[in-house]
Amino acid sequence: MKLFCLLTLFFTLTIQAQFQINGIVTDPHNKPLPFATITTADNNNTITDVDGKFELKINSKTTTFAVSYIGFQTKLVPVVEKKKFYLISLSQKSDDLKEVVVSNENPALTIIKKVIANKNKNNPQKKLSSFEYKTYNKLIVTANPDSIDGRIDSSAAYKDFNKKEINIDSSDYKFKEIITKQHLFQTEKVSQYQFGNNKLKETILGTKMAGFKQPVYEIIAFNLQSISIYDSKYELFETKHQSPIADNAFSDYNYKLLDTVPIKGRNTFMIYFKNKKRKTNALEGVLYIDQENFAVAKAVMRIKAVLDISGIHEFEYVPEEKIWFQSNTTFKIVKGKNDDDIKILGGTIQFDGDVEDNYEPRKK
Repeated sequence: MKLFCLLTLFFTLTIQAQFQINGIVTDPHNKPLPFATITTADNNNTITDVDGKFELKINSKTTTFAVSYIGFQTKLVPVVEKKKFYLISLSQKSDDLKEVVVSNENPALTIIKKVIANKNKNNPQKKLSSFEYKTYNKLIVTANPDSIDGRIDSSAAYKDFNKKEINIDSSDYKFKEIITKQHLFQTEKVSQYQFGNNKLKETILGTKMAGFKQPVYEIIAFNLQSISIYDSKYELFETKHQSPIADNAFSDYNYKLLDTVPIKGRNTFMIYFKNKKRKTNALEGVLYIDQENFAVAKAVMRIKAVLDISGIHEFEYVPEEKIWFQSNTTFKIVKGKNDDDIKILGGTIQFDGDVEDNYEPRKK
């Protein structure tokens, strides 16, 4: 009987085993589509990042997943055994010009107005007198390997007709090889937040750092992103921006309804926002709004300039309190097509794949 139970448990675990697939979603011109929606039949969903890339966990029973993006035809992609990477190109809808406008007001504006009107009901610090919860925080500094040439460049200097000197520069090639396999560094932190007497206290329960020669403990106090998504000013990388759900946000942002997707078993509106005044260092991103109580169920906040900087807030819904509590935050810095260094934690991060001494280092 015990053997039967063990075998039953083994087969159950095998059937429900999960594995991860990766991919990139592009338009017909091979341009990445950020914030495209990836959904499976069992309502497991994710979105592409700012570079159109995604990671999706599926089980052995999953045979297909759907990829959708506003203005493009939804594509059903079959899951191929042992295939880990999927390159997906979406086709634009041919009937975009035939769409009928049924309302004079942008539907995204109507939703955001309700979010602003219900902020005090959905903000834990306004609705509750006291609470506590734990969060998992992650910081990633990396580079986009697609933006790195990766060729082994050579330059020739002719001394005479019979002898020539050739200098080989392999820094880009080596750097791309490294960054394809791993991030530059990553830190993780588990915190407990306690709220009472109108004050929020953070207690750090554990930290882990990878990629540093010496631990940088300043990361514990470094203000990478706002704790609350409901603050009138949203802070990202020690710079404060007008929040997309501030009372006067409509003067700064444009909004667009992208899709409706389920999160934690609840239906949400997926709304894209972008600053309409500033062209550089402007805040943009995606808000997932609970269709029932108009609370923020997930938020992706992003600044794209010399660096791609993004802060992701994920929440857990508590039915007893009818409120969303923050569960995970991720802060990500991506090095793109530029030669500038990253200044962070009081120092400078230089990208360099050079290990030899016969040429000048370019990336550290």
